Amino acid sequence: MEPWSIIAARWPNRVLVARRLFATDSEFREIVSDYQEALSALDRWRGIEGASSGRVAGYEDLIRELETEIDKRFTAP
Repeated sequence: MEPWSIIAARWPNRVLVARRLFATDSEFREIVSDYQEALSALDRWRGIEGASSGRVAGYEDLIRELETEIDKRFTAP
């Protein structure tokens, strides 16, 4: 999945800001890439171990942390 579809799905009203940040902020690009990888891994592990797995819970926590970091970038001056 492309970064823009991930951003548009989770933050539909922030796509333009995300495009600007993606073009100018290498750390933002890394966070979005990590977020994309974590979402993919979560889907994989849910299919293998089920929703109640500790590994799945760990990825869910990681995804929430990355979403918080992305939100901070959107509101940073």
